[in-house]
Amino acid sequence: MSRTLIVTAVTAEADAVCAGLMGSWSRGRTRLPAGPGNLVSPDWDRQLLTTSTLGPYVGRRRGPVTVLAAGTGGPAAAAGAATALTVAHASGQPFDLVLTMGVAGGFRGSAEIGDLVVADRLVAADLGAESGLDEEPSPPVGRVSDMDRNLGFHSGGSPTPRPGDARPGADPAFLTLDDLGLGSSTVRPEPDLVSRLATVLDATGRRIVTGTVASVSTVTGTERRAAALTERLDPAAEAMEGYAVALAARAFGVAAAEIRAISNPVGRRDRASWNLPAALASLRAAAAALVAHPDGLVATESVASSTGGAGGRLDGATANGSAGAH
Repeated sequence: MSRTLIVTAVTAEADAVCAGLMGSWSRGRTRLPAGPGNLVSPDWDRQLLTTSTLGPYVGRRRGPVTVLAAGTGGPAAAAGAATALTVAHASGQPFDLVLTMGVAGGFRGSAEIGDLVVADRLVAADLGAESGLDEEPSPPVGRVSDMDRNLGFHSGGSPTPRPGDARPGADPAFLTLDDLGLGSSTVRPEPDLVSRLATVLDATGRRIVTGTVASVSTVTGTERRAAALTERLDPAAEAMEGYAVALAARAFGVAAAEIRAISNPVGRRDRASWNLPAALASLRAAAAALVAHPDGLVATESVASSTGGAGGRLDGATANGSAGAH
């Protein structure tokens, strides 16, 4: 039986997923009507979850599906996912699929509040380096040394522009891990898995968007940054954990994917525009659809072989690539 690990950041997200896994109350094993309005399997009773100890973490389990709230941000999520994968592997019951699920911001024109986004590309959007000058440096105190003069600084304190430098006042250029020769900033889930997840989630009645999910360490809070990310990545959603969880899965040769429910538009930080209840309701509906259609939780046998035992294809340089200039 295929086993799935669902990783969320916070307990509220895990609660929504677990509510979907538990199903709806019904008397006995009464056959229920099928269709988007009722995502319950024909022989479904409300299922109570059991706890699952995963090292220092406690997950919740329903059959082959385990839900873990690992913490906010890439490092916490990767640590939780890797620990769960290690414990499961050591017990002889390894996971076959890792799903990152949770709420996210949606980029205007791509995903709106309540929509479900299935990632076909997971990008570490702010993992890399900046290059160039974005403002005039402060003038040095006292005389300019010969060393500073040789480096291009004159008595006013401004360096002599060099080819490739950003003009003063411009946004600095962003260099990805690929540009730096330090690996890849992008993970692409297996296309067949993405397609099946999108098909299964269509039963929720929500709008399903397939596209790039940007993983960030700092959530976007300005229109300027939202525009810059849109221009560089054309993302559908912004979250924090997907890329890191996918790397943890990749280390174990396990397929990985990401599903996000949109709670707010990406841009100027405005908590009044957030609708967490709508996003959590979509998250719950997504989990219900997945267990009502178990084929959505099965990783194809071709995944490991086509990715070299990885949880998803890493674009560009490999993690063992030579280090470039910072």
